[in-house]
Amino acid sequence: MYILFFTGAAHAQVKCFAKVELDRSNVYIQQPFKVTFTVLTATWYTQALEFDNIQIPAAFVMPFTKAQPGRFTDNGVEYSGIQFYYIVFPYQAGVFSVPSITIKAETPPEGSAVSAKVTLHTTPVSFVVKPVPRSFPAGEEWLVARDVLLTSHWNKSLSNLKVGDVIERTLTIDATGTLPQFIPPIKDPKVSWAEVYPGKVSLKDTRDEYNANGERVQVSSWLLTAAGEFELPAEALSWWNPYAARMYTRSIPAVKLSVAPNPGLGMLTTLKDSLAKAAVPTSGAKKGPLLIAGMIWYKALAFGVAGLLLLWLLIKAALSLSKKISKARKDYLQSETYWFRRLMKASADNGNVSTQVYQWWDRWPTAPKYPAVAATLKEQQEDLAATEWASYEAGVYGQGSIPQSEVDKLKQQLKQYRRRNKRRRNAAHALPLQWKREPVTKN
Repeated sequence: MYILFFTGAAHAQVKCFAKVELDRSNVYIQQPFKVTFTVLTATWYTQALEFDNIQIPAAFVMPFTKAQPGRFTDNGVEYSGIQFYYIVFPYQAGVFSVPSITIKAETPPEGSAVSAKVTLHTTPVSFVVKPVPRSFPAGEEWLVARDVLLTSHWNKSLSNLKVGDVIERTLTIDATGTLPQFIPPIKDPKVSWAEVYPGKVSLKDTRDEYNANGERVQVSSWLLTAAGEFELPAEALSWWNPYAARMYTRSIPAVKLSVAPNPGLGMLTTLKDSLAKAAVPTSGAKKGPLLIAGMIWYKALAFGVAGLLLLWLLIKAALSLSKKISKARKDYLQSETYWFRRLMKASADNGNVSTQVYQWWDRWPTAPKYPAVAATLKEQQEDLAATEWASYEAGVYGQGSIPQSEVDKLKQQLKQYRRRNKRRRNAAHALPLQWKREPVTKN
């Protein structure tokens, strides 16, 4: 489907127009579609095109704005043209439209070498976003992709384990045809033989020149708490392939573990056995009561029991404190504050600024919030931050790199935006109660 739009120019002889095409106008939630703009002229262009980035409600827009020149045919007539496109990922069902954008070009009229400036305004194009189909299993997290690869890796062999060992599992989900922030997590199962602690999660944008692709890597630590033969059941991830109009499932096979007892954890039992042996009276004649370390035996026994109890309490407190410290560290490593500090340290040299922004954004508590950073900033009327983010994305996806000065501007705007939002939230929570005093009526 395409829509043609013609506009007048400064000179009537200038023949220049824009064509808008959607590769599909009926999609599911998260199913990407391509919006292609082709700007045609009867002669040639003397300057690069100037055009707006599109903003679509309830959708994430990924620009591929590197213009491609060529020869194009329209109604049997051949024209010179320049083409650019966007990939749109809608995340809400309903009827929407690709808005009109302004395109500025410079091209000479036919028969002339003097160029004229032309301003084109494209016509909006409607599209429909369908909800999750009923055939998709209830309770499953929705994912639209062409294909998904699922891999699992443990940091050590599962054949020589014992109680008290900590093993680490890394799950990697590679999806083609979607963005990394749309890939749902695989929840770690609850088992009776281990305590599971979620670790770091990383999202990687692996798009190529024409398609969006993403990778999600999640790490978890497993503290083995029981001995025996166990099996970690198979885990699966389902997704909807819109091109085949059906659901697919990829699984991680079940894993068997053999966990041996750990004699080193029996310290308290050993201490109790030692106490029982110390309480056995010695044989032979005695003058007066049995003394232990200069004290009557039952007092020494009481002090010994109290000492062991105190030792047990200290060990228990130390283990509890260690768990709290470990949990606090894990919580901090998943906190918005930690990821924002990492974002502030990111630089243009290592090329990870986009990744750091999305990792912080996933943890940033703000409302309303959409997967698209630009859409949220626009909704919250954060125009300066939205402009810097759009400029950064255009530079990265258009040029492949961006100077450090632009990265610093983006970080400064995000820092100010975060400070303003926190200030508003604190003010909302600190509103005092308004007490009403009844007027005194004089008789």
